[in-house]
Amino acid sequence: MAEETKSPATELLDRYCKTMKENEKFLRSNAEETYGEVIDLINDAIDLVGFAVERENSKENYVKRSMIFFLYHILMPLSYAIYTDLLIGNLPACFMELRLMLESLVKCYCADLKYPEHTFFQEKLELLENKLRKNSISTSKLMKDLGKRIGLKNDFVTLWGKLSEYWMHTKGIIDKIVSQIGEKSGAPSWALVIPINYAEDDLDTIKELGKRISQFRKLLKVTIENYKQETSEGI
Repeated sequence: MAEETKSPATELLDRYCKTMKENEKFLRSNAEETYGEVIDLINDAIDLVGFAVERENSKENYVKRSMIFFLYHILMPLSYAIYTDLLIGNLPACFMELRLMLESLVKCYCADLKYPEHTFFQEKLELLENKLRKNSISTSKLMKDLGKRIGLKNDFVTLWGKLSEYWMHTKGIIDKIVSQIGEKSGAPSWALVIPINYAEDDLDTIKELGKRISQFRKLLKVTIENYKQETSEGI
């Protein structure tokens, strides 16, 4: 029997699987701390969603609470997305996803706090966004105010700024690429093609990701604890 010819799509899928396995081995050997932070972030999401599901009024809260929306539809899927993107070598996407998680955490918290009388999370978030636009309040200002309220000072906005400046804008990406070419005589792997195998030159960026995830996890923990105290129903 003649050997079956693989389609380009199947060949690409095989390449993804092979690269993910090789990168997983590389991470365990060279960036175990970052790899652990990514896994722990997933576990944080699983624990929080599990707690929300087990509550007696979980169905009502699913519709009403912006923070429940955050847990189910942002924290959970994006924590898994970061894991997947890390394994395929897509580091910029990991930072972008983390930024969205951070911004969503702050806005969902504030929406529930400011509009407790409303019974639909989407309406709360729309009211919050309208208020921010009407009063020319920036996302960074919202983060500063929430940080002060729950004892985190400028921790939210500092992390958000680093994720935004270096990983969400053209200049930041260009600077990252040019800097690595100048320092290490080669472009970072993620700036070439995805999926791609990691090299030692990528370790600084991988470790930076681990640091940012660690910072986010600490903010998440404090925010959730304060949310439970500030709302009568908790998570």
